[in-house]
Amino acid sequence: MPNDRVKDTPKLPLWKRTLRRVVTLTGTASVVAIAAGAVWIGSATLATRAAAVDAPPPAPIATVAAMRVSPSNALTVTRAFHGQVEAAQTVSLGFEQNGRLNVLDVNEGDRVQAGQVLARLDTRILMAERARLVAARDALEAQAELSRRTTDRQRELRNRGFASDQAVDNTALNLAALQAQIAEVDAAITQVEVQLSQTELLAPFDGVVGARHVDPGAILSVGAPVLDIREDTAPLFRVGIDPKLAATVREKTATITLDGADYDATFVGFRADLDAQTRTRTALFEIDTTDPVYLSSGTLTLQGQLDQTGYAVPLRALRNGVRGLWTVIVLSPEEGATYTAQAAAVEVLQIEGDTAFVRGTLQGDAMVVPDGTHRLVPGDQVRVTGAE
Repeated sequence: MPNDRVKDTPKLPLWKRTLRRVVTLTGTASVVAIAAGAVWIGSATLATRAAAVDAPPPAPIATVAAMRVSPSNALTVTRAFHGQVEAAQTVSLGFEQNGRLNVLDVNEGDRVQAGQVLARLDTRILMAERARLVAARDALEAQAELSRRTTDRQRELRNRGFASDQAVDNTALNLAALQAQIAEVDAAITQVEVQLSQTELLAPFDGVVGARHVDPGAILSVGAPVLDIREDTAPLFRVGIDPKLAATVREKTATITLDGADYDATFVGFRADLDAQTRTRTALFEIDTTDPVYLSSGTLTLQGQLDQTGYAVPLRALRNGVRGLWTVIVLSPEEGATYTAQAAAVEVLQIEGDTAFVRGTLQGDAMVVPDGTHRLVPGDQVRVTGAE
């Protein structure tokens, strides 16, 4: 049934359909033309207003300071190594005998001479033992004298036929036994005298008393520390250095910094081996000073040479680059008094204080910007106030 209704609807004539399409296209074109005209009129109005406003003045050309750098074939390199000061000799003194400490004649910081008696133990027991042995020897000596006279008499009686050989042998051998006992007592007396000598603590060398561990009246065991003695000579500075620099320090003076003060030092020698942990060679330097620098930590400064071609530029002139490189701003002269800023890629070979030794795309003598490089980009026009 719906299909019948569609078939019943009459179609418009061709000329009417054509007229309707023409009217639609004409209206659309009119709207587009009106919109385009409005846009053009607005743009023209804005341009007219913008032209009526004065243009801003051109940005002034930046003025920078610059410095001239030239290539160098080598650089003096300063190397610092940390070490410690020690005495040439230091020892902790103790007695070889036990006993009570009677006398201690020195205090910490006192200077002592080699062989000086520093302390003594109580010797009454040893003196009594020595007196006993001396008395025993005197008794044996008396017996030996009696045996010697008896032997002489027995020999005389034997020669006259009034004594036998056996009697002579008995007295002679008794004398030999007494002489052996006397020798034994002499050895015991010598032992006691050695022990008596060990009750005195002597300074092994000229030095200064360090720590004092005990006071008089203390009961000491064998080897218990009593005093520390440090040799009173020029202190030694022990430091581990790079084996490659060993040849640079032989038979040379060096500068050692201790607590901010510089001291002259003379090279003494190397240990024959390498340190197993740090892989350095241990060097000893004798410091020319009488200051109390014992056990101080210090720094040894050595001068070496880096055989490379490069440029010495201020450290502050470096800027981060790409792929681990750095850049510096280089100025190329233009017409007039202006320069063009350009970036040169460099590699840092060595840093010494505030100076970096670099190599890279720099060629010949160059003019670099040492300060304020963050204000410049490659291509900027600048003026130079002066070149260092």
